[in-house]
Amino acid sequence: MKFEELKINEQVLGAIREKGFENLFEIQEKSIPLLLENEIDFVGQAQTGTGKTAAFVLPLLEKIGVSFNHIQGLILAPTRELATQINDEIKQFTKYTDIKSLPVYGGVPIRDQIRDLRKKKPHIVVGTPGRILDLVSRGQLHLDKTQYAICDECDEMLNKGFIEDVQEILGLLSGNRKIWMFSATMPKPVLNMINEYLKSPQIVSVKKASLSSQNIEQGHFLIPRKNMIKALCSLFDSIENFYGIIFCKTKIEAKVVSEELTDWGISCSALHGDMAQDQRTHTMSRFKKKEISLLVCTDVAARGIDVNDLTHVINYGLPQDFESYVHRIGRTGRAGQKGTAYTFVSPDEKYRLSRLEKFIKLPIEKKRLPKVNTIKQSLLKRELVKIYDYEELEKSKDQDLYDIFREQTKDEDYEALLKKMYNYISQNIFSNYKTEESLDLGEQRGPKTSDSRNQKVNGEDHVRFFVNLGKNDGVNIKSFLENIAGGLSIKRKELKNVVLKDEFSFIEVHKNYKTMFLKGKKIFFKKKQIRFEVAKAPSRRVRTH
Repeated sequence: MKFEELKINEQVLGAIREKGFENLFEIQEKSIPLLLENEIDFVGQAQTGTGKTAAFVLPLLEKIGVSFNHIQGLILAPTRELATQINDEIKQFTKYTDIKSLPVYGGVPIRDQIRDLRKKKPHIVVGTPGRILDLVSRGQLHLDKTQYAICDECDEMLNKGFIEDVQEILGLLSGNRKIWMFSATMPKPVLNMINEYLKSPQIVSVKKASLSSQNIEQGHFLIPRKNMIKALCSLFDSIENFYGIIFCKTKIEAKVVSEELTDWGISCSALHGDMAQDQRTHTMSRFKKKEISLLVCTDVAARGIDVNDLTHVINYGLPQDFESYVHRIGRTGRAGQKGTAYTFVSPDEKYRLSRLEKFIKLPIEKKRLPKVNTIKQSLLKRELVKIYDYEELEKSKDQDLYDIFREQTKDEDYEALLKKMYNYISQNIFSNYKTEESLDLGEQRGPKTSDSRNQKVNGEDHVRFFVNLGKNDGVNIKSFLENIAGGLSIKRKELKNVVLKDEFSFIEVHKNYKTMFLKGKKIFFKKKQIRFEVAKAPSRRVRTH
């Protein structure tokens, strides 16, 4: 189903077109028409990154009356980052309308948010439960006329201890309010809240996309957005035999990136929605023949590309929806071949990277950009391959010119001639790299760990687990290991390759402990039950070129 088929106003559709959206994700297709056409309570079970934000934002926008200056829609989120993300998406959808939204959350001065509430008179407020209640208690936020309340990531609300706050907020709404709830899982407290506060809700559920290929090496580069183009060019220059796709969020971005790469001297072509069919066909024909080794495109434009031997997929920024990430990187590593998927992440997207890792239940390894000398070696090898590929000179073709060349160089010392030819070639192929230093692109480097537990282990003998416990729960490496080792009565040294993230973690143990972790006794940190799920082992493939 396409967005154009939805019964939404033209101003919002215009914003959707600019974002490059065309076809609906599953949760959107199941939810949006239902919420647009009915006044109902609703429950959507969907993972983060499946497109659910648009699934509730678009119907909500259609129900807003811009002539009313009270708060008509309230969206609750468990974290300030998610609240900001939702509000940003609302702003993108409403750029051609008069609908106003405002994010409110803790950790910043409340007086600024009070001022914005009074001045902007938003139709929609997006916030964390604690700050919402704080504003209500101060008499600055009035919800008695609010008709629509949306609770996003209800299971995370539970994990963070916000369920009682959410229940209190729902009790403040108008008598004829409609409640829409979204949750990845349905633990008992969430089900109890649904039964208590929702009236005969419509329920839809979708499964998240999964990584079907075991042959994809994943990595990310943390680079400021202003330096991404140069970083991208440098990465491409360092890779031999590159044949792949760069994914951009919008067709405008795809055009710009393609033009910048071409200016750098990289043979590539953009593929986007503005291209005529004959242009698209011609570009795809050249790509399949490997006359060009790189396509720059959007998710929409990439649909229908059927190429099985791509070596690389590069995400130019994190995709809007995490399912898109799974679909994108699944284009490499096909037919039993090895593939590589790299993602360029700006510092302001770092928190979403953790959410993506949680979504795919797999760490995405942090990478470093290559040094200039490494890039030059790759460029030189690439140039030599071109020279070796030239056919032997035909006697009848340019023989007289070749004779002149040979005559002019016959008295040259062999070594001296080679040096002159090298200097001539290097001036052309190394023109973008003036120094031997590492690229100064503001690359973000995390602290190194000296923890002896982060040692490499035999992947065949060990099992990697995803753990629903992270730094935000108040643990550090020491307390994390003490709770798990003590709770399961095993030695701490058995826990290997610990990766402690904000909201979750990864560990590896010998396969003999697998059943204990999956079916052993329940263990808790504070009041939170620690759960283990088998995660895919990270690729440890070493490049040989």
